[in-house]
Amino acid sequence: MKPLILILLVILLLATFSDHPRVSPYKEKLIEQIYQIAGSSSRSGEAQALRNINHLFTELGKELGEGQRAQLQRAASSKQELLLFRQRYCIDGDFNPLLFGEPLRKACGIINSQYDILMRQ
Repeated sequence: MKPLILILLVILLLATFSDHPRVSPYKEKLIEQIYQIAGSSSRSGEAQALRNINHLFTELGKELGEGQRAQLQRAASSKQELLLFRQRYCIDGDFNPLLFGEPLRKACGIINSQYDILMRQ
């Protein structure tokens, strides 16, 4: 509770004196630190893993066609969709008419690289 009060006090002081030229460089550093603290405490492992997978799928999609990109986006839309995609195509080996061969192996590798983090929740 005490750190929260201190943070609120700093924010109020910052808002009061934010236009002063001597305070401006420190204000920017302080705001950056507050965003880092707030961002790191609010991230859950599952959400971070989904963001990582989404980012990596976007990178992979640059090499693929439009239908394949849509398939990857649909798979990464939620944890349930991702787990279903992994089970069907990576583990069971079902045929995916849009993703097969090397693109499917890369997608499965991306999912497997984040799987442990995804399942911690």
